Amino acid sequence: MDDKYEPIKLSYTVHKFSSYSANYVPENIMVNNPSDQLSRWFTDSTTSSQFILLKLKSLSIVVSIKFGKYSKAHVSDLKKFQVFGGTDENNLSLLLSAGLKKDSAAEIFRLRHRTAEGLYLPIRYLKIVPLQSWGPAYNYTIWYVELRGRNQDELISTAMETINLRKEEEAVRILLKHLRRRRYKDAFEALSRESGVQLEGPLQSRLWTALVENGDYELAEEIMEEALNEGEFSWYLSWQPYKPEWREMSACSSQVEERLSSADADTPAPQPRPADLLVCADRDPRPLPLPETEGAAADEGEPCGAGCGGGACCSKPGPRGGHQLVVDSITGTLYLFGGWNGTEDLDDLWAFEPATERWTALCRHSGRAGGPGPRSCHKMVLDAARRRLYTLGRYLDSAQRLPANMNSDLYSFCLSSGTWSLVCEDTAAVGGPRLVFDHQMCIDTDTQTIYVFGGRVLPTNTEEVVSPQYSGLYAYYIATNTWQLLLSDKPDPAVPSPQPRVSHSMLFHPVQRRLYIFAGQRNKEHLADLWWWDVGSGERRALCTPAAGPPPAAGFTQRATLDPHTDQMFVLSGMSKEKDKRVYNTLWVFSLKRLTWTCVYRNDCISANEPRPRFAHQLVYDPVRKIHYLFGGNPGNQSNPRLRLDDLWALRLVRADGASLVAGARAALRETCYREMAAQPARGHLALTYLRSHVAPTLDHSDPQQVTRFQKLATVLFAGEAACGCGRAAGAGGAGGAGGAWCEHEPRPLDARRARALSRRRAELPAHADLAHALQAVLGAEDNAAEMEATMPFETISAPAPDTWEVGEDADEDEAAAASAGAVWCARAARLRLYDRLARYFRPSTVPPAADLADLVRL
Repeated sequence: MDDKYEPIKLSYTVHKFSSYSANYVPENIMVNNPSDQLSRWFTDSTTSSQFILLKLKSLSIVVSIKFGKYSKAHVSDLKKFQVFGGTDENNLSLLLSAGLKKDSAAEIFRLRHRTAEGLYLPIRYLKIVPLQSWGPAYNYTIWYVELRGRNQDELISTAMETINLRKEEEAVRILLKHLRRRRYKDAFEALSRESGVQLEGPLQSRLWTALVENGDYELAEEIMEEALNEGEFSWYLSWQPYKPEWREMSACSSQVEERLSSADADTPAPQPRPADLLVCADRDPRPLPLPETEGAAADEGEPCGAGCGGGACCSKPGPRGGHQLVVDSITGTLYLFGGWNGTEDLDDLWAFEPATERWTALCRHSGRAGGPGPRSCHKMVLDAARRRLYTLGRYLDSAQRLPANMNSDLYSFCLSSGTWSLVCEDTAAVGGPRLVFDHQMCIDTDTQTIYVFGGRVLPTNTEEVVSPQYSGLYAYYIATNTWQLLLSDKPDPAVPSPQPRVSHSMLFHPVQRRLYIFAGQRNKEHLADLWWWDVGSGERRALCTPAAGPPPAAGFTQRATLDPHTDQMFVLSGMSKEKDKRVYNTLWVFSLKRLTWTCVYRNDCISANEPRPRFAHQLVYDPVRKIHYLFGGNPGNQSNPRLRLDDLWALRLVRADGASLVAGARAALRETCYREMAAQPARGHLALTYLRSHVAPTLDHSDPQQVTRFQKLATVLFAGEAACGCGRAAGAGGAGGAGGAWCEHEPRPLDARRARALSRRRAELPAHADLAHALQAVLGAEDNAAEMEATMPFETISAPAPDTWEVGEDADEDEAAAASAGAVWCARAARLRLYDRLARYFRPSTVPPAADLADLVRL
């Protein structure tokens, strides 16, 4: 449907507004005139109640909103604002919370135009609420607003029909929930039968009957176990936050630690050389050339000779950045190649076995063994099935850019024989990419295809130095040793495609058979988009456009990984693009199913149990063992710019699992059962035994909080606390004597006797207490009428006739029976609250809605 109806510019009028100053009328936002300082809406105050309400010409699905600006940054521009929308101006939903940059460039924001279920959300009114301007205590300005979306009659008609049907369904479900909770059994069954709407799923219905209606706690436990085995909790578990658990697999060498302790770790990273227009992001920012004596001093303390890089005298790889690290998901082995140690490029190849936590040198100098020479900013992939590594690309300093070095060589390393081989001397000569750096490379092991995208092309002449060249998307077919260009470095603007770039991430999803391309930089533009590319059909689409970029801020050397089993992408930042060039590591998780970002880890300081912040590092992910590995990088010490790291860390992202969820549910069920038993004097002895034999085993007695909670449970028995936990003793009676042991805060259904009691109490109410106060306001008294609630006409209600319902006086009711019924209902209310807690573990569509009908009643 998105393809059939393209977004168009939507017409609107200014319907309402809060205020305006002088000639800065709200209608000015309908004209885009960035050179005219008067062409804007300017409020007359800075209060948070400022707003402008737009009315669209017709019902529309508004996809994006564009804010124009003045020709230069203005202090009254909106630093923070919100956008609301809906079909009724008095009932609007939040569509966007964002802020404008302090510059003169127009900005486009993507609005929420679908419901949580993915249904289109047509609106007629759109409200913009300024929250903060860039200037302190400054009025708000909006220069220009443009809305784009879809308003085709067929689409809107279908969307509105769907929305109305969904609203009706939800209204019926709310009614069904109310009827069942109040035990209006006949009405519940009639409405469910006539509407055809199901309140919940079959398993959840069984849980309700067992727990709430029958109080069968053992059966409720069995149903929760069954739900776990059937995968009913997968949705809930997928939303649970991750907890990062770092473990140091291989510490920094003593020489690196010594240099780290003498360096100022809190100073910002050095700035890149202004004259160097072509640098590798993995080695950027590079230090200015040092005097000979300073350079010699900086190299003191290196673990090995200048050409070693962790060579024959070392049992582990030396410090470096701009290297490559891959993981074999079959064996769990890590492979490390090359990099920049702060002084020179390296060409050593290492393997790390997580089981033994030992490094092994596979080839200490690849260039001498028929393999690739020293390099950094290259890329490497592993064909785990055929036991081969492939590496392509590298960065060359200006002095190294000689014709003999400009070939784009492709090498492979056979892990079985331990030998290097030259696959292609120059890929550009056979239809592949030119020599590039900061590109990305993925492999599809099923089809034996390597994909290479982006990267900066090493210039061969002065013109290419001035005008940066970027590489497109290529496919290399290993079986036939051929290349194919899939996307040019200058894509057709008529076909939306990801722009070639550097410092980006590209990941291959083996199940979906898609490439995911994220962020990066092109010229001076920092990209914050996310694309997928179907390798079978060539179809491509933007999941996150630059106008609605994801939360991870653009930065140097961000690293991304992918879990094909959970459809989640992980992004670890390296260094900010801001002027201060802060070094920090932030890990974000992006769900490809829900298209949502979540930050799970942030570290911008040095701590004992976490890796020190760095950039130019490498991060890889083992999807089988669910472990991330982080190696090396640049800590960004200004006082020691040549310093690189050589530590290896393992990261597990832990979240609640189904077993722990069921264990918690079991503990809650047994505690509620115990409280219900304790509230009944006749079952007091049984409650104490149950506490020892059933409740105690479900608790973690090494947890002080749980121990304290368990000890307090014993007092419930001796204090006579009601099962509801409200502190009222059973049999205390409700307000006015009606209802027995009923708790005041728990609603109870109406019956004939309770309805008569309500009518009688309303009829016997004294005169309206606020009438005299309201009369003073009418007569002009000094009381602030604005602080008073609006008065409504007082309706006199007469007492009902005795024969309106059942004959008989309430005073003649059996109070003992009423108290007993109240106690039963109070116990049921406790079980009902527990059911609501357990219902959160299931998908929303399989449990009753969260809304309560009684909450919608305003008195």
